Amino acid sequence: MISNEEMILFIKEIYLLTNEYEKCDEAVIKEQIYNDILFFSKIITINT
Repeated sequence: MISNEEMILFIKEIYLLTNEYEKCDEAVIKEQIYNDILFFSKIITINT
């Protein structure tokens, strides 16, 4: 299980990645960002 501090970091990272995703114009990079968002979301979901 992850700590509350780690949970906060993951949520902040998702927020930052979402902003990058919205600004990105390159399909390959946008897909990588999207996959990172999914990864962090899964970590949060598994640990709640």
